[in-house]
Amino acid sequence: DIWSGTGLAAPRQGGARWPMRQPASPCTLHRMTPALLAVDDDTGAALAKALQLEAPPDWPPEFHGPQTRAWYLDTAAKHPDEPLLPGYYIAHQGGLAGICGFKAVPDAAGMVEIGYSVVASMQRRGIATAAVGQLLALGFADPRVSAITAETIPSLVASQRVAERSGMRQVARLPD
Repeated sequence: DIWSGTGLAAPRQGGARWPMRQPASPCTLHRMTPALLAVDDDTGAALAKALQLEAPPDWPPEFHGPQTRAWYLDTAAKHPDEPLLPGYYIAHQGGLAGICGFKAVPDAAGMVEIGYSVVASMQRRGIATAAVGQLLALGFADPRVSAITAETIPSLVASQRVAERSGMRQVARLPD
């Protein structure tokens, strides 16, 4: 399913510093860098150590396998000065919790898609919703962005609720 947020009440202000933490947010976002991506593997141990966090036993989160990590690394190399790329690691209560980010630079119409995934052991705690809220604030602070979308697999109802709780609305249904 495709979800969209346009003109959400997000401040249009620049100069955000990372890691970014929203007031009362249960998570912190750490920008992915080539150095962090180089140590990100299927255990999360080296990555967690580099971020001074605890590694969850079920790292990596869904949709963050070797191909995705290679894509992030390639994207970081191709767009070293792009503030919306390549992505962010989500931290929660001293532990590595997941990933989130923008899938590309905004298109000519100002649209950009986000993605997010939290490890199973930390789901249903508001972490993904908080991370998406931070992505929306970051995206709408960029003058190039007029709409932010998220595509969810129809069977992933929890991901749809994250989009909904973040102020996005469903604009299309996709077959399972």
